[in-house]
Amino acid sequence: MRTIIEDRGTHQAHVMIGRAAYGSKDDRRIALYFLNNILGGPGMNSRLNIALREHKGLVYTVESTLTNYTDTSTWAIYFGCDPEDVDKCCKLIRKELDKLMDEPLSEKQFNAYLKQIKGQIGVACDNFENYALDMAKSFLHYNKFEGMEDTFSHLDKLTPQLLQQVAQEIFNDDTLTTLIIK
Repeated sequence: MRTIIEDRGTHQAHVMIGRAAYGSKDDRRIALYFLNNILGGPGMNSRLNIALREHKGLVYTVESTLTNYTDTSTWAIYFGCDPEDVDKCCKLIRKELDKLMDEPLSEKQFNAYLKQIKGQIGVACDNFENYALDMAKSFLHYNKFEGMEDTFSHLDKLTPQLLQQVAQEIFNDDTLTTLIIK
């Protein structure tokens, strides 16, 4: 992993771990979207929030983000912590990434996460502004509108094995860059 450290004399360390990923026309983006949601999506039950904040009390905040563009995307984990806890946090994050790389989700886990993400999408579609923005993005990227049911159909095509393959490619330590500002 490539690491960049910026010393700015802050009282809190700000850390991002990430890389470039799939463009908006790559079908693997759905699997990465799913993995991103498992790691640090909305809600307090994301794996990173549980591992770093709830169990260890090491971070003020932790999240995983995926921003899609036509030809690429950016995937990153962000957390803020005390400077002396950066290494501990990075090791715990690596442990969570390794779990997704080393073994496919069980069917029970997979189905629970699938139900959760569909629920989040359903709630998000209740917000008309978000729904209109999603329609506009869909037209810009695909020249058509894909509604909630289309998104669910894409999610239903995922398998634990596909998620593991994408995790092995994207979360590989050799491909990640870490930026630490403290």
